[in-house]
Amino acid sequence: MNLRILHFALIAAIAFTPATFAQSKKSGGKKKTATTETSGATTTAPAKKTGKKTREDTSNPAYANLPGISTAAIPGDTPAPSTAGFIHPGILVNAAQLDEIHRRVAANIEPQKTAFESMQASDYAAQNYTPKPCPAVVCGPMSNPDIGCKDEQRDCIAAYTQALMWAATRVPLYADNAIKIMNAWSATLKGGHADANAPVQSAWCAEMWPRAAEIIRYTYKTTDGKPAWPDAEIARFQNMLRTQYLPYVMHGDTENGNKELAMADALIAIGIFNDDRAIYDLGVKMWRGRVPAAIYLKSDGPKPLDPPGCTATWSNKGLMPDLVDGLLQETARDSGHAAFIFAATVNAAETARQQGLDLYAEQGARIMAAMEFQTSHLKPNNVPFPPNLDFKRHPTWEIAFNHFHNRLGKPLPNTAAFLPTNRPTDTNHMMAWETLTHADMGDIGLPPVK
Repeated sequence: MNLRILHFALIAAIAFTPATFAQSKKSGGKKKTATTETSGATTTAPAKKTGKKTREDTSNPAYANLPGISTAAIPGDTPAPSTAGFIHPGILVNAAQLDEIHRRVAANIEPQKTAFESMQASDYAAQNYTPKPCPAVVCGPMSNPDIGCKDEQRDCIAAYTQALMWAATRVPLYADNAIKIMNAWSATLKGGHADANAPVQSAWCAEMWPRAAEIIRYTYKTTDGKPAWPDAEIARFQNMLRTQYLPYVMHGDTENGNKELAMADALIAIGIFNDDRAIYDLGVKMWRGRVPAAIYLKSDGPKPLDPPGCTATWSNKGLMPDLVDGLLQETARDSGHAAFIFAATVNAAETARQQGLDLYAEQGARIMAAMEFQTSHLKPNNVPFPPNLDFKRHPTWEIAFNHFHNRLGKPLPNTAAFLPTNRPTDTNHMMAWETLTHADMGDIGLPPVK
């Protein structure tokens, strides 16, 4: 069957819209639907479906009722007013940091020189990059089906990459490419996300889109100093985040820490770009609830802490790892999902710190323990793998190391020995070009803690 025909056949069969895509599960023989009262609209938690069968509801009851958060589009061609007190640009990076990246790349200063060359050589940085927007994204388990899923992930990473290429080179073509990608999706994606991986797919992409949008909106100007990205297009992009992504991430997830922490990071980023303090605050609340239950410390006691609204699974196939400082909740599952937990935790904390909120200080002991535990098993460090556990390299650790080592002076010997062998970092889901943006950056442009 023609893929495009199959695409729309599946969408018609699933029949969803972001605002009414109700989650349900059997409870006492009755279906239970979680609704959320919002300003101006009543929304329901988005359902996760597999084919025509409704998937078990995994939204977190701790985030079922969310007064003050709306998933309704804001009418008109004017972006949301900047009255929430956010610093712009201020998602993962700030203006002075972007200027420093530009300076170091121009001066061939390492490690930014090599990191930039790696990014420039990637497909994401192609000057003729062509987006592949999709009217509705359908993501099943193990990407089956995959209708727009990989394209959406590629395009949001490409938008951020092109925005960083603009910041590093000041070549307008890259900024225009970033705008082209973001506009293509905001003009096309109207049917939301569906199937089993809809929530985490939404989170992964909503972590990345606002990073690109924030850089372009606040640094790309016309020759007379006005924003080069038109207000109407910015407003449409904000509405895409609000209507096509927010419904799938705002209610959290009870399955695994990597999913809910990706949602927390996405909420924080959406809140800043959309100048919506309620969305940002929800992301902070979700982060504060999940991080203590995602990274273990011996001071927690004989078993890991539980997150709000649910429990967390630390074992895998009946095998429970030894509880040691820095063990991540999904370490027993595989190295990749543990890295997702770590990266989402740190990305959200870094963005909050760019806004003057020090989440690092609240959970610094856990984050540092996780870094040192993970990297102790990676060359040139040589601590043997614990039974049934695996450790691999991932394109992360730079942001956290910059904060705790370069800003705060913490020694972190395992990570310090490992990082030079891991550079330059590339991309994987929410992890993107960390060597370029944060290696040896210290506290450049960082605002005081409020």
